[in-house]
Amino acid sequence: MLNIERKPLIQFVSVFVGLNTLFLLTLSILYYYYQKNIYFDIRQNSIRYYADKVDENIYSATSIQDIKDWMIGDPRFEVAILDDKKKVVYTSDKPFAIPFKLGVFEYNNHFYSIEPIDMEKLHRCRYLVIRADSIDKELAKTRKSIFIVLTFSIIFMTLVIYTLSKLFLRPLRVYISKLDRFIRDTTHELNTPLSIITMSVERLYEEGPDPKIDKHLGRITVALRTISHLYNDLTFLTLYQKTAYAVQSLDLAPILEERIHYFRPLADAKKITFELNIQPTFVKAHSEKLIRVLDNLLSNAIKYNKRSGHITVVLKNGLLSVSDTGIGIPKDKLNDIFLRYTRFDDANGGFGIGLNIVHMICQEYHFPITVESHLHEGTTFNIRFNTTP
Repeated sequence: MLNIERKPLIQFVSVFVGLNTLFLLTLSILYYYYQKNIYFDIRQNSIRYYADKVDENIYSATSIQDIKDWMIGDPRFEVAILDDKKKVVYTSDKPFAIPFKLGVFEYNNHFYSIEPIDMEKLHRCRYLVIRADSIDKELAKTRKSIFIVLTFSIIFMTLVIYTLSKLFLRPLRVYISKLDRFIRDTTHELNTPLSIITMSVERLYEEGPDPKIDKHLGRITVALRTISHLYNDLTFLTLYQKTAYAVQSLDLAPILEERIHYFRPLADAKKITFELNIQPTFVKAHSEKLIRVLDNLLSNAIKYNKRSGHITVVLKNGLLSVSDTGIGIPKDKLNDIFLRYTRFDDANGGFGIGLNIVHMICQEYHFPITVESHLHEGTTFNIRFNTTP
């Protein structure tokens, strides 16, 4: 799976599964309380039905022994009879706590039914008490069933939507693969002519200054380094996930100074000046990746700067700060500047890959990166490095 599709795929699946899980949880809760009401009604009706049968059966009893003999046994229920002073005169089993309250109610994890009775001969028997177990066992089974169904539903739903999403993203994957192949082939074809032009320009400089061609050589150098920077970015993107980059402790200061020197012809072409405050800073990373970060920050500071502008580069205490006096970035686009193929100024061209490369490398090495920008005033990029002694 390509990196560009992994994040949106995960986001889509997470949102879809999250919303559907919430929907299923809502249905589960409604179903649970619906079942609870059904169990309650069933238990209540069964108690009342049993109470009516007991009342009918012992109506003609003349003694407590008759009640014992005529009592309808049911393992689901316990029976007690109270006198007019609410004292127990009979229990079908061992005595149990009886909270006096007429009707059907719940108390201490049991259902109770207490109703007045009017026996034909035993007038001291005034109240019939029926006690039954609570519906906790039934509710526990319901919760277990809901949990099992909900779990398998979420797993099944996740697998289905993930599979469908990958199918829907397949055309995008094919398109991106073709684009990557095109970039790879293009950069490969550019390698030879760029090398030849570079060698030719260097040879001309070695032959000594010539006022007639120096101006043209300067322009060629600016154009060549612009193309070389773009070529290096495209090559890096193509090989980023296919190349193992060894990590080593490097002093970033000389690397930064060398990259500033490399980009000076581009800055001079726009009459842009540098203000530098560079101190030794040792960082654990690969030199090529650090160069890509520095090149893109410096290139953007030049590209989006004003003519006769200014660039301030500070490297000290583990913090790299690159500020320009350029056009700035609108606030509504600040959150998108690190996305690949995103550009915030069409007038200056580019593919919108430079800051994406910077962001990828900073994420890989856990270097926090922030950006501050004000329209028509300039932009500042700050990177905090994990420095080493």
